Amino acid sequence: MVDRSIDHPLQPKRRWFLKTALAIGAVGGALGALVYWHRGMSNGKLTEHGRDVFRGLTMGIVGPMLPKDKAQREAIMEGHLTHTEAFLNGMPNVLQIEVNALLGLLGNFPTRKMLTGMGASWSEATEDELAQAIETMRLNPLPTTRLTYQVLRSLVCMSFYSNSAHWPLTGYPGPVQI
Repeated sequence: MVDRSIDHPLQPKRRWFLKTALAIGAVGGALGALVYWHRGMSNGKLTEHGRDVFRGLTMGIVGPMLPKDKAQREAIMEGHLTHTEAFLNGMPNVLQIEVNALLGLLGNFPTRKMLTGMGASWSEATEDELAQAIETMRLNPLPTTRLTYQVLRSLVCMSFYSNSAHWPLTGYPGPVQI
């Protein structure tokens, strides 16, 4: 016979543990399905969500260098996104999968809110909201979130600055002729 007087009310029971494990598994599965559904790349092309995330990150990171004229800014942004697609396709498949997952995380409201604190989508966010979201990732106490920031910032910067058409925007005249 089991003595119930020694059971502590705060001790987890087996059924509680199983219910909790099932609930965590369901939530994790749902978030995983959202990330897959809103993934950043498909068949070597940036999806709508991937373009949205990269557009927002680019505006937040290199936005001050872009022209103020909306038409010029949009033309440069479209060229940048096309160059980013080519840049990402040149990366190893393993890195493409990881970037795809990061874009999926930032493309979905629940995970974007957890990582950046931003409620608006990347395309609807103001410049201040984009700057705050990027700063939240940069200064986050979790190392994985800081690493996410560093990876995405590096991708945006490498893709932007490696395009020689963007050099005049930055004030770089190009390589010196020898």
